[in-house]
Amino acid sequence: MLLVHIFYLVLVKSIFVHSESFTSTTHLTHLFNTEVELSKQLQSYLKVEYERLDRIEKFLDVIKDEIRQAQGKEEIYFGNPVNAHLFIKHLTVDWYGIEEIVFDDTSKTMADNYLFPSYEDYTGSAVALMRLQDTYKLNTSEVANGEISTNYKSRKLSALECYDLGRIAYTNGDYYHTLMWMQEALDHLDKEVNNTSPSRVDILDHLAFSTSQQGNHEHALVLTKEILRIAPDHVRAGSNKIYYEDLIQKKILNGNSDSSDFKSTPTIKKMDNINIKNQRPRDYLDEREKYEQLCRQNGSSINTKRQAKLFCRYRHNNHPYLILRPAKEEQLLDEPVIYLYHDTVRDNDIQVIKDIALPRVSINESIRDTAWLRNEDSPVIARLSRLIEAVTNLSMATAEDLQIANYGVGGHYEPHFDFARKTEKDAFSSFGAGNRMATWLTYLSDVEKGGATVFIPTGGHVKPEKGSAVFWYNLYASGEGDYNTRHAACPVLIGNKWVGNKWIHERGQEFRRRCSLDPMA
Repeated sequence: MLLVHIFYLVLVKSIFVHSESFTSTTHLTHLFNTEVELSKQLQSYLKVEYERLDRIEKFLDVIKDEIRQAQGKEEIYFGNPVNAHLFIKHLTVDWYGIEEIVFDDTSKTMADNYLFPSYEDYTGSAVALMRLQDTYKLNTSEVANGEISTNYKSRKLSALECYDLGRIAYTNGDYYHTLMWMQEALDHLDKEVNNTSPSRVDILDHLAFSTSQQGNHEHALVLTKEILRIAPDHVRAGSNKIYYEDLIQKKILNGNSDSSDFKSTPTIKKMDNINIKNQRPRDYLDEREKYEQLCRQNGSSINTKRQAKLFCRYRHNNHPYLILRPAKEEQLLDEPVIYLYHDTVRDNDIQVIKDIALPRVSINESIRDTAWLRNEDSPVIARLSRLIEAVTNLSMATAEDLQIANYGVGGHYEPHFDFARKTEKDAFSSFGAGNRMATWLTYLSDVEKGGATVFIPTGGHVKPEKGSAVFWYNLYASGEGDYNTRHAACPVLIGNKWVGNKWIHERGQEFRRRCSLDPMA
């Protein structure tokens, strides 16, 4: 009986094992398909992951190269506006693309603990580059190829970077600069072998619309035909081709076209006979042309008769502060009378002023950072106030605090008056000290190129010289405003510009600068 039980158990176990083995083999056969699919999914995942890591690595290489070039010589590196623009671009639009694909804790750590520029800073730096182009009549190729300075070098822009500048201009409705930068992008594209370059069709599309907005319909038709040659199914280009042909035909019928037959429009490779117009639009500032012309000059635009009135001298005013070290006074302009005082502030004092101002700066609309410093902030500030009082013979008791300004990429201040006009009755009412009688402007840095202070009505041009200061009266002795003092800070082309403004008010000057009944005295 025991043997029967043992036989039965062995038989059952044998059947169970055979059944299990059969079941496992069947399952494994089916599961093999799972493994095949898992392999495919992991390969796809790795491909995406490698692409993600490749994007991060390329971005890392770009910023590491930038760090290598800039570290230890930041002021020189960022003194080139192209470098400054690219730097802002890396920390805005380029970083936005990377931020989306890095781990959340990385992007959160950076956002919580470090400052980043805004998108407006990025577009503002692009507009500043274009402002520099206009003011100093820079060729687009000069800017794009890093040829605007030998001392403050920048690298050559890629087709994509030129395209991005064109896109910003395009978005702003600025077809004048769009045409320049899209053409530059096209030129660079032909020389690049780079899968990150923009599409040729995209460039041509922007270029065609912009040139048509500038009245170049024949040129727009050539570009549109090129788009259709590359992408025959491009819907917008197809519609635009008909539109441009119709426009050109109407011009011919009305006798307003230089072309005798619109069907003979040349190809994109043979456009030498097309006269491409790209007129800079007029803006709100009537004196823009004169202002920019003065910025491009190396000195004041005054005739020899006026120059003969100018002089240099040592000024001490019998003031104890100046007896042993009189001010080195140079008259730069006769109308309005503008004096330049050389070597007014020492380099060590300038550094102290910058160090105090830097943590306090706030950004305003003129692409410059500003801070206000009081005499109590440092003996250096108080000493400068005493010097200004000694040289000008005017009281500092009602003067404004020292305004420190640092001009950024293409930093400028457009033509303005420092005094309040009669229509601006409450302009300085909070000071309770009357109008701004005079201005003392201290230059706290040299500027490699640009950044001059220009006086538009009379052709004055003052180049920043570290440690020097300019002084002028905004009001006549009668209290009437002197409209010849209208001035501007030219855009900084190359370098870094720091200035200190001290505005001196009327109250307290009654016995220091006596009033005159002559309104123009």
